[in-house]
Amino acid sequence: MSEKKELEITIGPDGEVKVLVKCIKGASCVDETKFLEDALGNTIESRELTDEYYEQPQGVTQTNKVK
Repeated sequence: MSEKKELEITIGPDGEVKVLVKCIKGASCVDETKFLEDALGNTIESRELTDEYYEQPQGVTQTNKVK
């Protein structure tokens, strides 16, 4: 079963577009919004990362080597 992915898109009266990515862990959340960035002309003024960004996606492990 695939995991739920959710995008909350808000367009303000001034035309400002805000996208909140939910239910996607890790850096892939940035990839999930690429199609919107391309459609809007890649005019990103700022990016605020949520706690989910710093979580590891299921099935991914990270190892660090200490020298």
